[in-house]
Amino acid sequence: MSVLTGLFDSFDNLDQIAVLDIARWIKHAPNEVVLENYLANKILYPQTLPLTKEDTELDLAILREALRANGPKNLAKTGSFLGDNTFLNVTLRKILIPSRFLRFVPSLTALIWAFIDAFLLERERKDFFEDLWTITLTGEIDEVVGSVLLPQFSDRNGVLELTQGSQSYKIRFGSLMIIPCPLNRCQIVYKFNKGKILGKQESAVEVYGGRIGLFIDARDKKK
Repeated sequence: MSVLTGLFDSFDNLDQIAVLDIARWIKHAPNEVVLENYLANKILYPQTLPLTKEDTELDLAILREALRANGPKNLAKTGSFLGDNTFLNVTLRKILIPSRFLRFVPSLTALIWAFIDAFLLERERKDFFEDLWTITLTGEIDEVVGSVLLPQFSDRNGVLELTQGSQSYKIRFGSLMIIPCPLNRCQIVYKFNKGKILGKQESAVEVYGGRIGLFIDARDKKK
């Protein structure tokens, strides 16, 4: 007989997540009592599926905090190739999303943004290679679904000009963008007037594409 699993089965200490931390991810967050009861129900009945758009938004907010609380440990201390985390391979710069999560959050795009928020938004960069991450959907067969690009602005007025195929884009500080790129490998050409990507102001680079494409996160990473 198969064992029922839930979205949060992979996480420990969900009861230690502060409801105010959950609320910060929700534009119109319910009051603390509602959040506390919702979180308690998720802990007691992890197999329950979200019934409304608001439920899904709450699940994604809890997921962000669960990922943050169970984030990668110090690689030097653990000696683990993954940095002691099954969702983020720091060495290979891969975000690893279990395909079973789609049973609870059908939108892969929403899941990816949750993982980016949890692992990359406030992450301190060790080197410029961390400007580029690969997104992999894991399961019986792993699938690369796209890449994450983190432009490093030196000025809030900076503009990143990026071309992929026949399409050109302008990315400004603080923005979020998804660029379709269904190919396995996609070449992008970029020019930065006030900033760098992978240590360069201007270059052409090949990145992994997939059914989602290229996520560009130009938000302030120090907020």
